[in-house]
Amino acid sequence: MNKSVLQMEPATALTMVALKQVVTQVTKKILDKPWSKDTESAKEVFRQLSEDYAATVYVEKYVTKFLKMRTLHSAESDVYLDEIYSPLTLKVQSNDDEFSIDDDVTLSFSRVVNIIGIAGQGKSTILRKLFLEELKKGERFPFMLELRRVEGTDVISYLKQQLINIGLSFEDGDVEILLQSKKIILLLDGFDEVSSNYRQKMLYDITQLKTRYNCDVIVTTRPGTEICSEVDITNLKVKKLELNDIVSIISKLDKNNDVTELPEIISNNVQLQGTLVSPILVNLLYVCYPYLDTVPENVVDFYDKLFMTLYSRHDKIKNFNREKYTNIGAIEASRIFSAFCFDSLNRGALEFSEESLHDYMQSALKLNQKETSTSEQIVKDLVNITCLIQKDGFNKYVFLHKSIQEFHSAKFISTLPHEHKKRFYLKLVEKIDREDKFDNVLVFLKYIDTNDYNSLLVLNYFKSKKLNHLCSESQDVIIDSIIIDMLKEKKLTFAIKGSQADCETMQVIQQHNILSTLGFLKDKARRNNPDYENVLFNHLFGFGSSELTSNKLTSKDLISVGKLSKGKTEVTVSVYDFLKLNGSIDTYSQLLKEEIISFYNEIYKPIHKKSEQVSRILDIDFDM
Repeated sequence: MNKSVLQMEPATALTMVALKQVVTQVTKKILDKPWSKDTESAKEVFRQLSEDYAATVYVEKYVTKFLKMRTLHSAESDVYLDEIYSPLTLKVQSNDDEFSIDDDVTLSFSRVVNIIGIAGQGKSTILRKLFLEELKKGERFPFMLELRRVEGTDVISYLKQQLINIGLSFEDGDVEILLQSKKIILLLDGFDEVSSNYRQKMLYDITQLKTRYNCDVIVTTRPGTEICSEVDITNLKVKKLELNDIVSIISKLDKNNDVTELPEIISNNVQLQGTLVSPILVNLLYVCYPYLDTVPENVVDFYDKLFMTLYSRHDKIKNFNREKYTNIGAIEASRIFSAFCFDSLNRGALEFSEESLHDYMQSALKLNQKETSTSEQIVKDLVNITCLIQKDGFNKYVFLHKSIQEFHSAKFISTLPHEHKKRFYLKLVEKIDREDKFDNVLVFLKYIDTNDYNSLLVLNYFKSKKLNHLCSESQDVIIDSIIIDMLKEKKLTFAIKGSQADCETMQVIQQHNILSTLGFLKDKARRNNPDYENVLFNHLFGFGSSELTSNKLTSKDLISVGKLSKGKTEVTVSVYDFLKLNGSIDTYSQLLKEEIISFYNEIYKPIHKKSEQVSRILDIDFDM
């Protein structure tokens, strides 16, 4: 962490002119620093950014975009970051160090920094705060990119296009040299929002920024994505809010002292404190509190009350009802909104143009067997009354938060007719090992659709893997087959150094397979740093004493079972072939077998037992 050396007025007071002056000041300060001879050509790119036109465009297109936002309590006007930001705490996963992201704080680590947080925990807000503090400090120039927009290209090409859009010109290789100059930092938001089939390439791009160009990089993601278990990544986890954090956020929001009793209510309610784990939930409580008869008991209760409260709200403070464009009741509007959320999430839509917003709404009306002629009026009510969908610039609409879309998607699924619901769950059984798009939807379904979630998803998943037969004599055959297939799919890369070979990369074992799915079904996290992962990692990279056979394999041994690279400098082998050659396959397979059996005992058996009990109770003759 570094302290700011450049003073700048609070963001709440910044005008476009002031922001342009800040950008110009920062770029000139960086230009005045020593540049090594091999980075001189990149200096010209930076010099252009200090000129009036480029600085103005950068501020208009990018800086204000990240420093201003719409919120539920300020749905009709922009607010600046510093008006609503309350310091959040990060915890270093490797050593449990903690620090607060506050004024004058920036992050400097030797590795790529990965900020991990659950839905609504403030990952993107922290990144915006770091963006602001980098500008204030003036040591590195920040570029912030939303990773979902990078799909279809690579990070460097996307950055080049942003520079061109600002009005900068450069020669081939200049941007790559700029990345090496240690004069910029890339802030990459939303790794989890990248589609799952594109993430490996995105992860490669991100790690290359550090290993090839030594560029400072900070990424954000939800837990359990591929980057969380990548080697040479510094993981920082956003801490759950404590009481003083909750009160601080409310004090920022309640500038007019409308709900002065709310902090005391929270202080006296331990259960409510345990529910308010993230800033988004505190914001929702603050906005909904004037209309609530009772405070929510848990997170699901929170989201469940949200739409109905906002749609039909009668402000008990100001004593008025908001005028609506339609006469549709709250329950019916909630069903339409839930269908809208599911349809858009299923098709990967996180933001909308005015045209696509109406298209999705018409689809939602059809799903509810309603006339589509009212779609325009319903959209107006959702935007103006609930504010759960918000206008975000010209011809762009977004959800207040992605978790709103996810909860209401779950609500839509939970109310489907049984046959349709069954089709949804069975389709997920087929795809859940490799597709995590619906993970947060499933977290909600586990609570609001428990019986069908267990019977249609969990039990059928175990059945699809034949794990429902683990109490039979065929247990070893079933598990051994799963383990062999899994280990054959995972690869290791070794650098050839004469007759010796050193491991360079190891694919994570608990990823895109049965182990990651079982981890999710148990703990709502696809990767939870299991012991078997560390055992293999420590063995391959020589950390501590190894639990596996330590037979040293030569490069010739590895080439005999692996695939040699074109330059014959690397060899790739499967984890299965390596362990078999090494003599450790039985030891390692036993670790995985114990893990799978523990999942069977902790997940499958209780659900199956309850299912059988219910069946026996219902298996009676009805005397009609």
